[in-house]
Amino acid sequence: MTDAAYVVFPAIGIARVGDSPTDFYIGPEMYRGLPILPDGAAFGPKDFRDAEGHMRRQAARFRIYRETGETVEEITLESPGVKEIRWTVHLANKKASWYQFKTSSGEQGYAPNHLLRNADKQTVEDRLKLIIDPGPRDISGPNAGGTASPVEFSRSTIPPGYKGGSFPPPSLKPFTIDTLGNLRTDSVGRLLVLGGHGRSGSISKNPALPAYANNDGWWDDTSDGPVQASITLTSGEVIEAQPAWVLTTPPKYAPQLANLVTLYDVIFDTSVRLQGGRPDMFENGIWKSGEHGYRPSFETDIKPIFERAAGYRWVAAIPPKPHSFDYERLGNTDPALNEFRKYFLDAIRPPYSDNVIINPASGATMMPYIAGDDSLGAPDEAGAALATSKYLRLTDTQYFLLQQWADGYFDVAATPGRHPGERLTRAVLENCVGGAFSPGIEMTWLSRNPAIYAAPFRIRVRPKIPDPLSLGFRPDLGMEPGDIARYMALPWQADFNECSSQPINGRTLWWWPVQRPEFVFLNSGQQVPWIGTDYDQNGGDFISFADNLQMVHNWDKLGSVYDIGSDGDERFVEVARVLPRDTPTS
Repeated sequence: MTDAAYVVFPAIGIARVGDSPTDFYIGPEMYRGLPILPDGAAFGPKDFRDAEGHMRRQAARFRIYRETGETVEEITLESPGVKEIRWTVHLANKKASWYQFKTSSGEQGYAPNHLLRNADKQTVEDRLKLIIDPGPRDISGPNAGGTASPVEFSRSTIPPGYKGGSFPPPSLKPFTIDTLGNLRTDSVGRLLVLGGHGRSGSISKNPALPAYANNDGWWDDTSDGPVQASITLTSGEVIEAQPAWVLTTPPKYAPQLANLVTLYDVIFDTSVRLQGGRPDMFENGIWKSGEHGYRPSFETDIKPIFERAAGYRWVAAIPPKPHSFDYERLGNTDPALNEFRKYFLDAIRPPYSDNVIINPASGATMMPYIAGDDSLGAPDEAGAALATSKYLRLTDTQYFLLQQWADGYFDVAATPGRHPGERLTRAVLENCVGGAFSPGIEMTWLSRNPAIYAAPFRIRVRPKIPDPLSLGFRPDLGMEPGDIARYMALPWQADFNECSSQPINGRTLWWWPVQRPEFVFLNSGQQVPWIGTDYDQNGGDFISFADNLQMVHNWDKLGSVYDIGSDGDERFVEVARVLPRDTPTS
């Protein structure tokens, strides 16, 4: 028997929908990196689409690492002593069977009067039929799962004897849903998970999308589920690797830019404060602050926050000057610059100030200038809106690191992680949204719940997944396929259309302009709305699609944002757009 540990990485992988029937790219595996083409060629501005102009899907790539003491090595079919690697993945979509999404309601548990989606379906049997569940799939060997031997999560390939297999009616409009994706392997047996094609449909003959998050009678083909692997050695020993999770999500239209708060930041904060993941930083409820406390790295922990803020100008209509930073001075440890650094800290919204827009001491507008989880709030008995978090703020851990930096207790050099798998997990999640969670893009506030993790960043997989899948929430038993994505908007296109910017108290704030741009630059240098071609002069916002149904039809025709500049001189422009700017979108 071996005393080594075998672990699947990234701990959470991200696949993204696309309407191309066969073509795909592999998701970025570097922070703010470009997608990766399967043949290893450089990714260019035309590679977001296939030869027919369809948007490629993004595959999530998974690897296995063998850990022995201080030694970490990737295990593939070419590794000595490895006979077979068999992957098992189970994708499902539970959105239609879950509770209605109502901003932060449910984060601490749902009230007994909280409405379900499709509440007219009352019996367990009827509610199970709301789940899209193709059942589990296995794949092994090199270059498996291609066009000659597809491994599909489709209604026609539900495993014989799998009782929970279910798909929505085949007559959905405007689009039917017959698959949640498929599996492939590369030449050395790494796993590629491809999600759905971005199809959403309703049982109504005349479908409409009146709500941004909850639309009864609708399904979409996003999904999530566990990724498991068993390694058979030439000795005959079979080893079960520590499993991972995959999320199939909407596209990210600006892959080389990052959000001020990333999904990595949120899960890392949960690990630090609630799972004891970094006792060198936080222990027994106390932050290790001051001269003898934790010293963040400027290059790794601080500079990226400012770079992300600077990047917003490429996808939102803001003047560049307020988001231009002198990184040489910001990264200088000279104590004479402490007040200079504190000036920037004072402009950042601190913890427990989620409803503060103006710094009461300086009168300056607090950053980030982004809507929060509960930007509008729910009406109280008198009809007033009581928002719990109007504005986004950094995580507690991010703010602590900035405090240490502002006080001069930091190092300049980067601190890369030792483990290549952990670096991969960080890179994948840093390219995802960490707020606002209303509900979000890839994952919502469930990411802040330590109960769903078996270890930092690693979602707890239920050892024996029930057949059929369950309808409830039992993280102590482990998470099931579909348990993560069910909190998201149904269908995702409605939220994607409506959540561009948000008027709050006379100000217009952004949502997630990196994933879903608001304004983009053309190659000519002109900045134009990403959707629509004109301003709404009364509201001060740009004209979006007239209704959410238009996003269901047109999301795949919108442009991506790509850096055509040179090293040290970024220039992000819109590329690969199919929908003409002078053509009505209705």
